[in-house]
Amino acid sequence: MKSADLDCRFMELAFAEAEKVKGRTLPNPPVGAVLVKNGRVVGKGGTRPAGQAHAEIVALEQARKSAAGATLYVTLEPCCHHGKTPPCTRALIEAGVKRVVAACSDPNPKVSGRGFSELRRAGIEIETGLLKERGEKFYEGFFFYIKQGRPKIVIKIAQSLDGRINAQSGVETKITGLESQRFAHLLRSRVDAILIGGETLRSDNPDLTPRLVGGVAPQALVLTRKNRLDSRFQLFAKSRQPPTLALSFPEKGLVLSLMRVFEEKGYHMVLLEGGRGIWTPFLNAGLCDALYLFTGPKLLPKGERWDGNLRPGWVKSLKFHRFTPFGPDVLAEFRRA
Repeated sequence: MKSADLDCRFMELAFAEAEKVKGRTLPNPPVGAVLVKNGRVVGKGGTRPAGQAHAEIVALEQARKSAAGATLYVTLEPCCHHGKTPPCTRALIEAGVKRVVAACSDPNPKVSGRGFSELRRAGIEIETGLLKERGEKFYEGFFFYIKQGRPKIVIKIAQSLDGRINAQSGVETKITGLESQRFAHLLRSRVDAILIGGETLRSDNPDLTPRLVGGVAPQALVLTRKNRLDSRFQLFAKSRQPPTLALSFPEKGLVLSLMRVFEEKGYHMVLLEGGRGIWTPFLNAGLCDALYLFTGPKLLPKGERWDGNLRPGWVKSLKFHRFTPFGPDVLAEFRRA
C-alpha cells in the first residue's frame, strides 16, 4: 500500500475515534488521535469529557515508550496552551513523536497554528490538510462556535406542495421519502442537540437518533409545559443516552432563554426539528444560520402552514443557497446572509 493511502487509512481511524466521543466532550471539540509506528497502531483514543485527557494524551498513554519515533494522526491541531489540562504539544515533544499529520487547524485564537509552530520548532515533521474537507464538515459546529461565540442554529422543515406540515394539527404526517429522511438523519449525526416541542413529542413519538446513517445520538431537548413525560415516549425511555432534557419557558423571551441553555451546555450546533412553536421564534428573531426546507409531492389542504406565524421580512437574514433533489422531494437550502 502506498504511503499516501496508508496516511488516509490511519486518518480515517482517527476520525472513527472522534466519532465515538462526539457529544461527550463539550464544550471541547471531539478529537480523535492514532499513533502509528512501523505500520502498526500503538495507541489511539478520543478526547475525554471536559477537564480530562485530550485525544493525544489518551493515545500516548496507550503507546507508552512506543510513542518515540511514531507518527500521530489527529483530526484537529494539538493544543499548545494550558487550560484545564496541560498542553498536548509539550506531551508529544517529550514522548519523542517524530511526525504529526493533522486534518484541520484549530481556529481557537489560543491555538490557531501555534500548536503546529511549537511542534516544528522541536523538530517534529508536520503535515496538514489530510481529509481536510471531511474535517471541516465534522467540525462545522465547533468552527462556527469559536468564530461567532455562540452555537450554530440549524432548522429543518418538511412541507407539502401547498406549504403545510401536517394533515391536521397534532397528527403525524409523513411528507418526505426515504432519501430525504436519510439526509435529515445525517444532519442529526452532525449536531450536538436537537430541540422539538411537546406537541411533536406526543403526535410523532420520535427517537431523534441518526439510525439511518449511524453515529452517536445527539442530546434531545423537549420544550413543553406538560409534565406527562414518561417511558411511553421513546425520548424518555430509561435506556436513552444521553437522557432527554425537558425544558419549560414562558413565550416572552423564549429564544433568549433557549440560547442561554445552549451556551451553558456548551453546544456547538443545535438542530430545531419539530413544531412551528420551535422554529418560528428563531426565524422571527433572525437567529437561524442554516434552513433546510424539504418539499414532498403531496397536497394537504387542511393542515397547518409551516410559515403561518412568521413576520413579514423574516427571510431578510437568510440567503438562498441551492436546490437539491432527493428522489421525488426537493430540498431548498438557505444560509445566513
